[in-house]
Amino acid sequence: MRLLIGILSILLLASFSNGTSVSIEDETEVKTAEMANVLLTHNYSIQKWSLYTREKVSFIPKSLGYKGIMSEISKRAPDFQWGDLEKKDGNVKVSGTRIDSELGTKETLTLVSYPEANRISSYLIYNMEIKGFHQEEWRTTYERFKAQKSQLVTQEAPVFSCFVGEKNDTMDIVLYNEADKLLGAFSASKVEEINEETFVSLSAYHEEWEADLVTNNQRMNIQIALRNTGIGGGITATIGTPIITTEY
Repeated sequence: MRLLIGILSILLLASFSNGTSVSIEDETEVKTAEMANVLLTHNYSIQKWSLYTREKVSFIPKSLGYKGIMSEISKRAPDFQWGDLEKKDGNVKVSGTRIDSELGTKETLTLVSYPEANRISSYLIYNMEIKGFHQEEWRTTYERFKAQKSQLVTQEAPVFSCFVGEKNDTMDIVLYNEADKLLGAFSASKVEEINEETFVSLSAYHEEWEADLVTNNQRMNIQIALRNTGIGGGITATIGTPIITTEY
């Protein structure tokens, strides 16, 4: 799926379930706060959330080679532990990780390069995954993501948010109705759905979120996926802009 979300400079206030007001400075931050708020107010325990950006790297002379590219990235993103190069059909992929156990974050950088004429064309993926969700600390984590992003890609590079939450004691809950209730909390209009016995996915359009993509000639910018974990189990909810998940 082709994803496209632009970052806008705005200033809003978001309130969490305990009444705490948090200053909001850009559209990604608005979306992140709203998704967390919806899950918390519907009694979900947030297991993890992530921020993700991807951008094409400017054309690099082939003479520089992959080592030169990696040297430049390593300067901009120190302390990452890099794996081996993966080569296939002329394409090269390498990933690095950096874990901060104190903040509960795992950062992943992935560089994919491929030959194009006499140059190397590359794109860079930067992902930060955070365990749990702490209302007092989430903005500190978000600012760290933005600071690292600014060293790697341009200010205009799109940023996507994704949350995973869990709810127990859900025996009497109808999965589709639960997904529809979450969607209603965003005041978003549904455009597509998948409705199965143990899995429901809703794609929708949120009018207050400026960026969107088009699917089946309809605009959408949020997805909600709910999965029933089995008899006596709970519900796992994934919310994203659009959703970044392996459910599909």
